Amino acid sequence: MCTVGGGTLSDIVFHEPGVPESETCPGGAETSVPDLHERIVRHCAPTLAGLKCGSMFRVNSDPHGILEEMSAIEYGLSHRGLRIDVLEVDDGGCLLYVYRPRLLEARLADPEVREFLVCYGYAARSCSSTLAELFDRFTHCPMVPPEVGVFLDYPMEDVKGYIENEGRCSRCIGCWKVYGDVESAERRFQSYKRCRDVFSRRLAEGCSLVRLTVRC
Repeated sequence: MCTVGGGTLSDIVFHEPGVPESETCPGGAETSVPDLHERIVRHCAPTLAGLKCGSMFRVNSDPHGILEEMSAIEYGLSHRGLRIDVLEVDDGGCLLYVYRPRLLEARLADPEVREFLVCYGYAARSCSSTLAELFDRFTHCPMVPPEVGVFLDYPMEDVKGYIENEGRCSRCIGCWKVYGDVESAERRFQSYKRCRDVFSRRLAEGCSLVRLTVRC
């Protein structure tokens, strides 16, 4: 099932299933390694810190250069328990999924999550196979599948609420649209913001991306 949503995807500002937030290099310039490090921290700090299972963002630049650099970056981060997969590639850039396989596997093993994905048409049982199904939906759907919130560690009541309400009537808007526990969601929003601020500052001070990434 492919359902069209609206909005943007980002770990910094409100995001929901829809058109992923883009990062564009001025004048069509290629994305440099420092640029990619800064963008990964800006969009994925909570995942780097082990606070959530996955983050997602799009880079609009030469896709071949991005893929080469991301391969090298992932090699260093893999020793910290983190992976980077490419969800989509086109002439203008690529959509990246930065995630913790161990945390994602635990998330997908949750009975409520598994039941939801089965009802939503996912047949696979393993983490890798479920990811393959998600990637296939990105390939064949015109918009980002709304169930992607599961893979970004959104609370299930908010994932379901977004789909059932077609993105309307949320109780609160932060890093996602909230339909359940507002206080709990706002605490997470603040935690993610603090994490991003600290990681961005330390990166600017010269700390490497690998050293910033928590081993878990």
